[in-house]
Amino acid sequence: MKVILKGGEKNCEIEEFFRNNILPFLDFGIAIEPSGSVITVYEKKDGSIVEYVDPTAEVIVELLPEVISMIKDGKISEEVLREKSGNFFDEAMAIRKIEELKPNFSVEYYSCRYSQTNK
Repeated sequence: MKVILKGGEKNCEIEEFFRNNILPFLDFGIAIEPSGSVITVYEKKDGSIVEYVDPTAEVIVELLPEVISMIKDGKISEEVLREKSGNFFDEAMAIRKIEELKPNFSVEYYSCRYSQTNK
């Protein structure tokens, strides 16, 4: 699992959330990438535009997008989740935990296939 922090001033708080609450669920570990980028939202309210930073964590996992959607919908048993997630059950349980904790920042989930370098 990899997390890209786009929380501006909240990056330290978001990183701490993942280290304390999500890392214990992961078999391999977690890569956390701080970013200077932030997500700015421009919202129309009462005829004017309000601008604010939306603290966000981009979570990249090796689960299929369909599995991520099932987890977010909350309608999948642990048994089915284990079957659908295969070797990445730990990442599935980590996403389930993130959704359960309802953090005070936005979370975007992305699916990818990693290839590790030889060390």
